Amino acid sequence: MAHTLPSGDQASDQDKWDSGGLECNQQLLIEIVMRNRLIALVVDGDTTCWVLEQELLHSYGVQTLDVDNSRDAVDLIASNAEFNLIIIEKIIPVLNGLEVTRQIREIGVRCKMLEVTACSGESERQAFLATGVDVFIEKPLDPEHLVPILRELDGQ
Repeated sequence: MAHTLPSGDQASDQDKWDSGGLECNQQLLIEIVMRNRLIALVVDGDTTCWVLEQELLHSYGVQTLDVDNSRDAVDLIASNAEFNLIIIEKIIPVLNGLEVTRQIREIGVRCKMLEVTACSGESERQAFLATGVDVFIEKPLDPEHLVPILRELDGQ
């Protein structure tokens, strides 16, 4: 995947990109990605997973709201809360990820929806795409998948 570097001396930025550790790479990505304030809803019943997803989003300057079950997610969205991105796990308490995705779309939400799951079979991917998920990713959520989505949401 080709990376767009921040304006400035391309050679020195490229050298930093190629030789830097994760911390250096994340700093370059923050400069690339964030022009606008983005807000994400993370829906995951596994506390460890949503904390990791939240920290990754925070590292790029994205504000997050986290819920651990589908009922709270639907209630929150029905209360007119607005998000740029909704990240949903397949296996969550109350309703599964497919059903909560369907309900969120039926409410009229059109923001980018990302499904992250450990179950990544083709039939599951097709089922989620049919319910209105924009992107289907096998866990863990990583910068390689997240950064292009954030760039798109940020209008880059």
